[in-house]
Amino acid sequence: MRPLAETEEEEEEECKSKRAKCECGKMPITVTGLRIINGEDASPGEFPYHVMVLTMTGNRMNTCGGSIIKKQWVLTAAHCFYGKDKIRASSVTVMGGSIFRDKIYELHSDRVFHHEDFRSPSQGDDVALIHLSEEIDFAQNPKLKPICLGRMRDIPYGGMVVATGWGKVIGKETMTNTLQEVALDVISTRECASLMESRLPNDTNKIMCAMTPNKDTCQGDSGGPLVAQMSDGRWAQVGITSYGLGCSLPDKPGVYVNVAHYLPWIMEKTGACTC
Repeated sequence: MRPLAETEEEEEEECKSKRAKCECGKMPITVTGLRIINGEDASPGEFPYHVMVLTMTGNRMNTCGGSIIKKQWVLTAAHCFYGKDKIRASSVTVMGGSIFRDKIYELHSDRVFHHEDFRSPSQGDDVALIHLSEEIDFAQNPKLKPICLGRMRDIPYGGMVVATGWGKVIGKETMTNTLQEVALDVISTRECASLMESRLPNDTNKIMCAMTPNKDTCQGDSGGPLVAQMSDGRWAQVGITSYGLGCSLPDKPGVYVNVAHYLPWIMEKTGACTC
C-alpha cells in the first residue's frame, strides 16, 4: 500500500490536470452587497451548476439543493435521502437550468450513492452523489455548467464564501421562486465547536463552518453548494450545506461538509474530481 501522502499528492495532480482542461467554475458570480436568510435574488446565469433535488417520502415532497460537478454527476448531502427509510433513486428528481423555480427542467437520474459511513449530519460523512441517466452536453445546454471541486488550500478561512438555495426565507413559510445567494464568512473549526456547543463530528476535518450576522442557509437549502473564488478567478465548491441549530440564530454558524476531505471518495465513485 502506498503512503497516504503520496496518494493525496497524486490525486491532487490528477485534479489539477483535469481542472485545467475543463470549463468548471467559470461564471459571473457577483459578491457585492449580498445579503437565503437575508440573501438576495441571484442573477440569470450566475449559478449554472446549482440544481434542485426533489425526493418523495410517502405523499410528501422534500427539497434539497445540489451541484453539477461533471457531465453525469450531481453532488449533494446524504441526509436528503433519509427519512423513515432510505429513499430509492426512483423517488429522486433533479431539476436545473434556471434561477427560477417555475422554469427549471428535469435532469433524469438513475442512481444515488450515499457515503457508506453516514449516520447523521452531526456525525459527518453527509455527502452523496446522484448519477444522471444521460450526460449533459454543456455546449448544447449553456444554462448548465459544472462547478470545480475545491482543495484544502481553496478554503478561505477568515474569508468569504457564497451559498445558494431555494430554501425558506425569514417571514415566509413557502420557498422562494428565485434562487437566493448569500455571502458568509468562514470560521475556524475551533471557534465553531465552541459556538455549536461541541455538536460537531469527532473528526472536524470532515466539516467546515461559516456565519455572518443575520445571514444563513435554512430548510430547503440542504445539499446545496458553498463556493469560494480560487486564485485563477474561477469558483470552486468547498462545502455542502449540512446542518445548523435553527436558522440565522445569533452566534450559531452553519455547518458544511468539507468537500476537499471527500475528494478521494468522489473520485472513486465518479472516476474524476471534476468535469
